[in-house]
Amino acid sequence: MVKLLSILLFLSTILFSKTIFNDKELKYIDNKKYITVSNEFDYEPYDFNRNGKPSGYSIDLLELILKNTGLKIKYSTKPWTQLLEDLYSGKLDIIHTIYKTKEREKTMSFSTGYSKVIQSYIIRKDEKDIDNINNLFGKKVGVSKGWVEVEFFKKFPQIKMVFYKNIEEKLNALSIGEIDAIIDSNKVINYYIKKYGYTNLKTSDPVKNLYGSRLNDNHYAALKDNSILISIINKAYDNTSIEKIEALNKKWFGEMLASNVIFNEKEQEYLDRKKSINLCIDPDWLPYESFDKRGNHIGLSADYFKLFSQKSGLKFNTIKTDSWSQSLEYMKNKKCDMVSFITHTKEREKFFNFTSSYLKIPIVIATKLDISFINNFEMLENRKVAIVKGYGIAKSLLKKYPKLNLEYVDNISKGLELVSKGEVFGYVDSFATISYALQSKQKTKLKIAGEADIYWELSSGVRKDEPILVDIIEKLINSVSVEQKQKILNNWIIIKYEKTIDYSLIWEILLFFSVILLFFIYKQYLMKKSINEFSQLIDSTMEAILIFKEDMLVDSNQSAVNIFAYLDKKDMKGMVFDNFISRESKKLVYKERDNLEDNIELLAQRKDGSKFHALFRNSKLKDKNIRIISVIDITHVKQLESQTKQAQMGEMIENIAHQWRQPLSTISTISSGLSLNIDLGNKPEYNVISEDMNRILSTTKYLSNTIETFRNFLKEEKEKKEVVLQDRLNLVISIVSDSLKSRYIQLKNNIDNEKFIFTTIVGELDQVLINIINNAKDAIKENDIKEPWIELNLEKKEKCFLLTIEDNAKGIPEKIIDKIFDPYFTTKHKSQGTGLGLHMSYKIVTESLKGKLYVENTKNGAKFSIEIPYTFVE
Repeated sequence: MVKLLSILLFLSTILFSKTIFNDKELKYIDNKKYITVSNEFDYEPYDFNRNGKPSGYSIDLLELILKNTGLKIKYSTKPWTQLLEDLYSGKLDIIHTIYKTKEREKTMSFSTGYSKVIQSYIIRKDEKDIDNINNLFGKKVGVSKGWVEVEFFKKFPQIKMVFYKNIEEKLNALSIGEIDAIIDSNKVINYYIKKYGYTNLKTSDPVKNLYGSRLNDNHYAALKDNSILISIINKAYDNTSIEKIEALNKKWFGEMLASNVIFNEKEQEYLDRKKSINLCIDPDWLPYESFDKRGNHIGLSADYFKLFSQKSGLKFNTIKTDSWSQSLEYMKNKKCDMVSFITHTKEREKFFNFTSSYLKIPIVIATKLDISFINNFEMLENRKVAIVKGYGIAKSLLKKYPKLNLEYVDNISKGLELVSKGEVFGYVDSFATISYALQSKQKTKLKIAGEADIYWELSSGVRKDEPILVDIIEKLINSVSVEQKQKILNNWIIIKYEKTIDYSLIWEILLFFSVILLFFIYKQYLMKKSINEFSQLIDSTMEAILIFKEDMLVDSNQSAVNIFAYLDKKDMKGMVFDNFISRESKKLVYKERDNLEDNIELLAQRKDGSKFHALFRNSKLKDKNIRIISVIDITHVKQLESQTKQAQMGEMIENIAHQWRQPLSTISTISSGLSLNIDLGNKPEYNVISEDMNRILSTTKYLSNTIETFRNFLKEEKEKKEVVLQDRLNLVISIVSDSLKSRYIQLKNNIDNEKFIFTTIVGELDQVLINIINNAKDAIKENDIKEPWIELNLEKKEKCFLLTIEDNAKGIPEKIIDKIFDPYFTTKHKSQGTGLGLHMSYKIVTESLKGKLYVENTKNGAKFSIEIPYTFVE
């Protein structure tokens, strides 16, 4: 029995490794008998040694994530400075619990950060809090050689450094008054204070100018020539269950993990005294915030303040109001202590203290369907536009567009109703809010028609007589990780935001720009003044336009100034094209220099060095050494495409799970049977054991082949070549068949064995078929179809192959059947769909495969038809 379990463990290790690692990484693991890992004597709770045994969070985590990789660990226990020397000399493979710095990045490769910490000042309880480095001038601080703190204090010669071997010596010296302060991780210090009873010490304010006042990450690190080991650690970490990592966090940090926030003495006294805060919100502003039918606070702000409550222990009582303007009145009358989301304006500073902004939202306008695209809000001159009363963004709109005629309403529902009735031209609000409303309230006769060139920046607002509270909320905001922010956004904003974006707007913009470009060329031919006239015209476009003469920028529009974050047009003048693209894209640009007249996607670069995805198009004027380049920021589109790919990957994993369930059950049954017989004293015969082992090996081989099938499908290069159409269809069927069987869906495969050979881009048709079949599967589940089926048919036409996928899920409602290929349109719940799947399928068939994709309702359900030409056309 023990031998059997060993075999199963060995097989699971092999399968795990082959699933996540590439060939080079597998070869490294096979050739490496063990890796040598650092271990300090005394840096609790992360890394220490007790009675010759390495212990700590970093140690346990590394052993956990490498458990199934096949790599063994050998520890080297030494002081920190010696461990650093051993790493550089090649005696160590991995050093851990280490911060990433620019200096270290020259020689080391770093893993994903696995533990976030805040560097804080540690002082005695009878001392005043340190909120600025100047408070330490003329005083002594404790430091350790080789630690980053030494480099930090070197910048301040007014402070005397006293060197100690380790953290415990520094804490002892601080406790008895030999030094005045130290700096260290708040998690480490809280651990020492609680475990070893340093009751006269406390953590003061965070060290604000250390690493730009950001959270630090602990990493695993290796020398750059051993970076493949870091790649293995990262992949293994990504494939480790969150539950196991959470168990480690609880083991080593306990209740400290609930809050990464360090409050000073006054703030902690406030929290102990106050206990609860009265919170006001906008009662009708989904997806940001609202009340549900039971009066519960819901929306994005609800998720944020639930997190704030966990981190601080404060209870936030959401006060019921009827409108946003009433919420503001409640603040003025002190019925509320704070509001969740608010725009910072000078007028409001009379009543509010504001936190920093932590949401930035584009502003758009909703109109009737027959309104043309609005590329500039100046086109709304003297038109009546509705906006919710009390919104601070109204002043920003009027400042930039003074001729707007604003009509104030109580809530978004009233504003959209006035648009529907034609009593106002449009309604202005955030992109996500309007998108949410148009979907949830089925306002099918309205659309988003344009975007203002300003953003809604939201902060939290606190009453003027609660100055400590605003500091507490600011710390809570800063403590929210990027991952937590993204999760909250995914829950409420991103999906709703996607559903109503009209992707055709991009083509309208390009068409608009093409007309302007033709006009420009014509006016160039007629007169020399054309550049000035053209500059006036292009300033009204939303895309960035760059004009180069002899490869030097001579003019641009205002959108270019905004998109690339320059001060003004003069600040950009004289730049070369390389200034506007990232280093990663330069090689592609040089390679495709002669083909830039087509749209090309590049990684653009702003003045401050930050990067973003953009579409570039180059036009060159004849007889003039002038180039005109238009640029469109497609960051939002890339984010949405990424989400769609993640959703497709989730469906793929579900298919794998269905194919694995029965084989794993077989292995479990055989193993349990052998175990039971042995426990009952029934010794199995050799031929029975041999037969069972063969069944296990056969089943394991099937599991391995299944993974190989999916692996080959996912890594298949998208290249043009001749394929057998039936082979591609059979591959798709093998991937989805078990998933369909698990839901009792019959797959009617009416495709005969006659081989149809055609030229195509490998992999793209497969993606389309899987997406359509998965949509059919979801429709069958949603409509609770009895005896469900999906039918595949293939026939050869005069000029193309016709492939159809039909289901019996009752069809698509006629009012939306014409929209299903539109970008971001979806009937699924926010957690299930992005609205990009069918749109991407349509683009693949029509643009990449040069075919046709259309849908119709039959008496049974929906029938998707794909026409594929025999020959691939460039």
